Amino acid sequence: TSNIKRFDDLTGQILGVLYESFPVPRHLLLKDLVPDGFTFNDFLGYEIPNEDGEFLFACIDWLAESGYLRFKDKVQPTGYTEGVLTAKGLEVLKATPNSLSTDSSLGDQLVDATKTGAKGLVGDLAGQALSIGVKFVSNHFGLPG
Repeated sequence: TSNIKRFDDLTGQILGVLYESFPVPRHLLLKDLVPDGFTFNDFLGYEIPNEDGEFLFACIDWLAESGYLRFKDKVQPTGYTEGVLTAKGLEVLKATPNSLSTDSSLGDQLVDATKTGAKGLVGDLAGQALSIGVKFVSNHFGLPG
């Protein structure tokens, strides 16, 4: 699986759980989003994030830096406290792409796909959401896009 595919799948999960709980902040915990994201470290004597866990953290950091979500604190090694969608993140997830023959927003579709375990669909929807986000920013700031 490519990093982009992994990123889309995790982004879909992250945005879906935040959309479902919006506007109530939610903890984004490694054990909930990537249950096998820990490895026991013999030297330290406790579990630390493995490559999958670090990848999740990189995704959340990128989404925050790009303006889709915010959080209160990053708590190593467990996750993030009080994650919530930003106005940009909510706007993107409330969109209904023209290419879809449904009245459901991307956020509603992400929540449904996450609950049913449709990982491929979660990644596809996340990719669409990020594309809409790029267009949203381009239009907002008058950038070519």
